[in-house]
Amino acid sequence: MNNKLIISLTIATLSITACSSNSPKRHGGKPSEVFVTHIKPDGSKVFNYSLIKKMPNQGQMGKGMGKGGGMHGGMKGGKKPDMSKMKAKMEEKANKKLNLKLVETGYCREGYMELDSFFERGHVTIKGECNETATAEDKKTFPNSED
Repeated sequence: MNNKLIISLTIATLSITACSSNSPKRHGGKPSEVFVTHIKPDGSKVFNYSLIKKMPNQGQMGKGMGKGGGMHGGMKGGKKPDMSKMKAKMEEKANKKLNLKLVETGYCREGYMELDSFFERGHVTIKGECNETATAEDKKTFPNSED
């Protein structure tokens, strides 16, 4: 009886694991975004915006590529991906999505200045400060999280 229970649980676990491994995010699905706001005591409004795209690991890149799917993940001629093109494309997408987020939320009504940004494989972060100071309504709408 105990063996039947163990076998049933093992089969159920394997079934669930197999189904979850086919999720769209694992295969480069929709990028996730993180938008964090903070209103300083002097009324200045700052934010961090991140766009994160799950990148396939090397083992996944080579699967199903047929000829040439060896060390370089099946890319023709064994070339590595052009990181500068990937960076430019990801930064452009992040800036567009950030502008949409600012319009959608109404956080920076008069634009913003970029304070800092960085790119890492599949991850762009933009730090900025709104051109206007916070109103009383802004402080209610965008409360600071407790640190």
